[in-house]
Formats: sequence, C-alpha cells, structure tokens
Amino acid sequence: MATLREYFDTDLNKNLSIHKPWLMKDKHGVELPSIIARIYQDFDANAKYWAFFIPSGVDIEGYVNTILQIKETRECILGPEGNGVEIWTGFADYSEKTPSSTLIFTNRIFLYIDASLTEQERRNITTQGEWNGFYVVVRDREYAQKRSEMEKPLAFISHDSRDKDEIVRDLAIELTKLLCPVWYDEYSLKVGDSLRENIEKGLKETRNCIIILSPNFLSNNGWGKAEFDSIFTREILEKKNVMLPIWHNVTVEQVYDYSPRLADKVGLPSSLGVKELARRLVNKIKRNST
Repeated sequence: MATLREYFDTDLNKNLSIHKPWLMKDKHGVELPSIIARIYQDFDANAKYWAFFIPSGVDIEGYVNTILQIKETRECILGPEGNGVEIWTGFADYSEKTPSSTLIFTNRIFLYIDASLTEQERRNITTQGEWNGFYVVVRDREYAQKRSEMEKPLAFISHDSRDKDEIVRDLAIELTKLLCPVWYDEYSLKVGDSLRENIEKGLKETRNCIIILSPNFLSNNGWGKAEFDSIFTREILEKKNVMLPIWHNVTVEQVYDYSPRLADKVGLPSSLGVKELARRLVNKIKRNST
C-alpha cells in the first residue's frame, strides 16, 4: 500500500512546485519534527496553493494552529524573505513569458496529516481553516488506504507485446477511464523492477485475467505461454473462472489447437471496438469483485 507521504509527493505534481522544511519549536524553544511546506504553481490558471505534510507522532492541533495563523501561510511564501526564487514559464526567445510573482493565492491548503483521524477531527480542522479564511482539504492515513484500495488492479492483461499498438494499450486506457485499474506492464512496471516477480504478483493478486488471444499471442512460447500456464493453473486450484478472453483476429480452430479448454470459453471479439470491449469487461470484472 502506498504511504501518505507518497501521495503527498505525487498527488498534485501536474503543476510546478517549490518547497522547504519548516522547523517547528515548542513554547520553550525546543525543536520539534519539521513539516514540509510546498507551494504549487498553476501558471495556466494564474493560481498558487499550499500543501503541507505533517509527520506522525506530533501535536497535530498545535501544528495545524501554527500553519493556519502564521504570516507566511497567509502570504503564500516559504519564509520571511519570500520564496528565494522566481520561476518564469515560456520560451526564452518568445514574448509569452509568465513570472510566478503574478500568481494569485487561492487560499486552498492541502493538509497531509500522517495519523488516523476521526471524521469529526477532520471536519474540525476544515472548520478551523474557514475561520482563518482558508479552504482546507485534510488527507490522513484513511485517505491513503482508500486511494490504495481504489488503485489496486482488478484485472491482469496478458498479451503479446506486438499487439500493444493495435489494441492492448487503448484497451488498458479505456478500462482505467471506467475506474477499472488494471495490471498492464507499461503502467505497472518501473525501471529496475523484476519482470518475473511483478508479473507473478500481478497474476496472483488480481481476480481476473484478460487474455488478448491473437496470432502473435498463440505463437508466443515465452512470457505469453508462461502467463497462460499460470492463469490456467490458477483456475484449476481456485476452481473459479479467472480468464476473460478477447479474440483478436483468430479462429476457433487456432484457439483450439492452442488450448481446447480455452476454445470452450465464451470470449469477446475485438471487432466490437475498444470502448464496447471495455464496457463489457468492466461489467463482468466488477460483478466478480463484489
């Protein structure tokens, strides 16, 4: 499961940002764990807003009070001296250039609080923000948990890499648009990941396995065959229908020659088009997930 800190680092990164740690002290001047203060800059909307990460094991009420009441937050600057840097967007040799100094603070503040808060505690912080003139969004560990559950792949797409451009990539995108996250290598693998370990993990953890049956797949004696064998074995062990076949430019005879058991399964023809395929797959996958 992704951590709250990971979501703090990635949720809003479509915009440019600047950040620094803010040192915190108690009433006796003793240093406390620092928070991360980050200003996001949306040049298209001529706007800027805050995000703060409050670490675990601290006085949440005290930290929130400090954030909402200090001058830097209200002026949307990282320190008394300002931000220390001005960002310009645009081309060096073109007149359309925009400085960050013109951006308007929206009074929006995202608080990432690394703790498990009650609904009432979150509401109290939001209300406190309103009293101070801010629009506060609170995200805690429950938020991270719900995000991870939502992003957990519901299906694995087994395919031959030669079919990516023709059907697989567009199908993966369409399924994602319909709020059906899938394990698809271009989305799920990162540089340095173990190919074997990640494929095996995806095959084990997803409840459904979409198989793109094409001439390329049927002739693939490498990963394609290994994935099919794993899915076939899983169906036997779990005594469940795991496979969701897509027939792409193949005949019954070709599929039967590859696997008689597979030829007996009802599949969807790719001639339906990616949007209709995705719609039907999502209906089936979500029924299987309940």
